[in-house]
Amino acid sequence: MYSIAYVVPYFGKFPKGFQFWLLSCKCNPSIDWLIFTDDKTPYDYPENVKVTYWTFDQMKKKAQAIYDFPIFLERPYKLCDFKPAYGEIFADELKDYDFWGHCDIDLVWGNIRKFYTDEVLGKYEKVGFNGHSNLYKNTPEVCARYRTHIEGKMYYRDVYSVDKGFAFDEPGMDDIYEALQIPVYKKIDFANLLKYDYGFFLDWGKEEDAYKNEHQVFTWHNGTLLRHYLDHGKIKDEEYMYLHYWCRPTTFAIKEYDEQKDYLIYADTTTDKPFELTPGLILKRSRRSKVKYYAKVLWFNRKKITWERIVFNVKGMLNYKK
Repeated sequence: MYSIAYVVPYFGKFPKGFQFWLLSCKCNPSIDWLIFTDDKTPYDYPENVKVTYWTFDQMKKKAQAIYDFPIFLERPYKLCDFKPAYGEIFADELKDYDFWGHCDIDLVWGNIRKFYTDEVLGKYEKVGFNGHSNLYKNTPEVCARYRTHIEGKMYYRDVYSVDKGFAFDEPGMDDIYEALQIPVYKKIDFANLLKYDYGFFLDWGKEEDAYKNEHQVFTWHNGTLLRHYLDHGKIKDEEYMYLHYWCRPTTFAIKEYDEQKDYLIYADTTTDKPFELTPGLILKRSRRSKVKYYAKVLWFNRKKITWERIVFNVKGMLNYKK
């Protein structure tokens, strides 16, 4: 079995769903997560989630140490651009792993090994194409791929030399791999919730599967993540590797974190309250009032609202509508 470690530098207070994320990591015991953070809240960390308490300044010095030019890393959000470089930045910490990766924490994991099999890992050096979960083969050549210069495309020295976000981990790396004609594993085995829609819909779906979004909920139990949708009034199931909340204002109404419990995930809530999965429950929980949802968005983001974020999100909504 190929060994895997996800690297997760995170500075500031972890979000409210973090303990649920940790529970889902626990149910993937053959995979490690290496967290570097300044949040010393006493969470219940499983054995395969290894925490190192750092300041953001320590993170900056760690990154700067591998470059011969001054980098701009003045705020944690800029780390998104540095994700493709984690293989080099954290080379010592990752030396014993076959694959390293980066991931978001606003998600819940299902059974990762069921999707990222040894067959997949043996065939591809890059697994995944979205920033919320990418794996790279841990070799010097692959770890240095991000340094490739493609005429007319983002170049790491330019990206790392200015205090601006470029999403280099996504389109930047896509351009490099396409130019080099290196195959990338791009199967849609994840559930990515639409950020700008008040409903409960998945992105990246096939057009012929759009009807599944009309009435659906998710459940999680002991590391298995299932989508339940209605097809002519009957419940159908699909398994996913992870569900990405994508910054949606989700309430985690959870009293106990236990892998043997059943968890229900719907429009803007994740809960361990007992439930019976019926067509009626799916009909009731698969939609959300538009007014209530956007009011909740404003409330959840009230401390983060800036003109820069407003412009960014308005552009995102316009692109989504297109």
